[in-house]
Amino acid sequence: MIKLNRRVAELRPSATMAAEARATELKEAGVDVISLAAGEPDFDTPERIKKAAGQAMGAGQTKYTPVGGISRLKQAICLKLKRDNELDYETAEVMASAGGKQGAFNAIASLFDEGDEVIIPTPAWVSFAEMVRLSGAEPKLVPAAEAHGFRLTADDLRRALNAKSRGIIINSPCNPTGAVYGEDHLRAISQVLLEAGIWVLCDDVYEHMTYEARAPHLFKIEPRLKERGIVLNSLSKTYAMTGWRLGILAGPREVVTAVSRLQGQNSGNPNSIAQAAAIEALTGTQDEVAVMVGEFRTRRNFVVERIRSLPGFSLPNVPDGAFYAFPNVTPLLAAKWKGQALADGDGVARMLLDEAQVALVGGNDFGAPEHVRISYATSMTNLREAFDRVERVVRKMLGA
Repeated sequence: MIKLNRRVAELRPSATMAAEARATELKEAGVDVISLAAGEPDFDTPERIKKAAGQAMGAGQTKYTPVGGISRLKQAICLKLKRDNELDYETAEVMASAGGKQGAFNAIASLFDEGDEVIIPTPAWVSFAEMVRLSGAEPKLVPAAEAHGFRLTADDLRRALNAKSRGIIINSPCNPTGAVYGEDHLRAISQVLLEAGIWVLCDDVYEHMTYEARAPHLFKIEPRLKERGIVLNSLSKTYAMTGWRLGILAGPREVVTAVSRLQGQNSGNPNSIAQAAAIEALTGTQDEVAVMVGEFRTRRNFVVERIRSLPGFSLPNVPDGAFYAFPNVTPLLAAKWKGQALADGDGVARMLLDEAQVALVGGNDFGAPEHVRISYATSMTNLREAFDRVERVVRKMLGA
């Protein structure tokens, strides 16, 4: 048997990527699968951004760049943070990475070590806990109750803190729940964080995907947290640039220097062409973003209505952001499929893929095994057909 690094050997595959890969595999085998698993917009990258990339290639901008990105990109990142979040950063306090995931991983690896605990409110993006484990630290999964809209309360946070607490990761709007933290919520949490003096990592990847009001930024509400705060973001969702792999990180200069040093050893600079495209994305017109969000709002409303009409599904909280719904499927868990109870969200997802040819993601790896995640980053035609299929299967299964 080959001996692997212990942390890598214990690493679990991404549940979201595994679900999408399985759906793709079935499609390639000729199965008519509709995927509601993908965590990426189904829109094309805006033409102005693709044009900027083409111009960069034509101008020969195809060489190595500084590890954290070229100067013009760093200036564009600073402009974006001021315009969108009212946060002031210097270029030495920002950097780019090969996707938001790499920036998050490198920040966690730079800040935390063995013996540390990092608080992760759950349900949470599946990669956070694995990133923390790879750093040598331990993730402390703290449930954010469905009754509280999947938002961590100040009391929840206070109870979770102990002598080992070194950091917390806050994702708003949230993947997988679509929960958005409002100003009052953040203000209450900020007071506990100030007392604790721990690192605060704000994952803002879905910041523009909101349907009622803009997502306020924690560091704007309480500027003192910015001294021990990291902004994590990417261009993937906002500009439909998932495949371009361009992430954004901002924080204290010493941390950014450390993250850049680590990135210099594990990957080097982000793609030079993607950097040119990112400058256009961040500094050009933002009109396409509003159009995309408007379409997602229409889909969100449809999905909420359909979920609430499904036997075995409940959705007490309307998602205020991102492009996911996270229904509770507890009534389905005792239902029999192939002679056994479905047991959890992963079981429900497997059953619906086999019986309805609809791909969802079970809630297990998000820290909520009684739920499933449904992405509405696909066409209304696909959504209608997918929900029709799911409804037929669950009604037959439950005799409804």
